[in-house]
Amino acid sequence: MNRRIPDIKSEHMEILDAAHVLSNFRDRADRDIRLRTLNDEAQRRGGRFDPSPANAFGFRHSFTSTRPIRPGPNGPNSTVNNVEFELQAQEYPTEAADKVVVGVASIRAGDQSASYPVLLEAPAGDFVGAREFTAVGDRVEPTESWWTAVTGCLTRQCVSVCAISVATCYKPGQTWVQYVGCLAWNCGGCWVKCLGCATCDCGWWCQWAVGYCHQ
Repeated sequence: MNRRIPDIKSEHMEILDAAHVLSNFRDRADRDIRLRTLNDEAQRRGGRFDPSPANAFGFRHSFTSTRPIRPGPNGPNSTVNNVEFELQAQEYPTEAADKVVVGVASIRAGDQSASYPVLLEAPAGDFVGAREFTAVGDRVEPTESWWTAVTGCLTRQCVSVCAISVATCYKPGQTWVQYVGCLAWNCGGCWVKCLGCATCDCGWWCQWAVGYCHQ
């Protein structure tokens, strides 16, 4: 990530209001079949829909470059100066050992954008080894990409306190909200940058800001 520093003039990170996240999540599900499909799958796996702010979390990280960023040789003609990454997620409480959360990671700059809907199921509360699913239309498909990229980035590219938090933030009986809250507390901006780099997928318009950490 060090190669990004000369291009970044400013960064701004914020934790989103949980009630706003729930409202936006509900509105988005009304028009996004992929998100509705994952919400249904979370409940099929034993999760309970509970629209309480305690079950939601969200982060936003914005970057401004010191100069216009031009596309690669095969990119569009427009340049970008700003990139904004956002993660919004809702946990589905369950009495079972497996913990389920559904989220949407989005990244945008100018007229370029990408989003990734994801369902993470932590078997017996093993958040690091969570099973990852995404939706292709109305089909749920297993994958090993986004969450693996996030945790790999944290352990490789963040300072030691953050890197070891991937393991030490785990406590028996935790929820996804508690685990992610611990990572955010210990890692700060590096946590959100790793979320962003896993979502960027190496696009010219976002790689300068968040890097590229897909597996």
